[in-house]
Amino acid sequence: MDWESVDKRLVKSGELPLSLEFLESYDRELKRMNRGKVGRPYTLTEQYAEFLSVVRYLFGFPYRQLEGFARALNRLVPRLPSGDYSGLRRGYLSWTFRCTSL
Repeated sequence: MDWESVDKRLVKSGELPLSLEFLESYDRELKRMNRGKVGRPYTLTEQYAEFLSVVRYLFGFPYRQLEGFARALNRLVPRLPSGDYSGLRRGYLSWTFRCTSL
């Protein structure tokens, strides 16, 4: 048995292809979302909520644990808001609704 190829295959199977491409247009999307908005401005973009939704699905996180993940991500990428339980849940539910209505 070729253990080197087995090791490479196992390592590759553990990789998670999570993309942070939403960071490139984060400020632009946030500006667009808040244009003409009355009341408290949005801090989470739709793409960031979708990213967190994917993380929640992949790891089976409850919303409170997802909030902890977002806080840890905020420490790595300070321009990303950490979000809170209710905001993350609202973003998740609205994104799920859009996906199921396709």
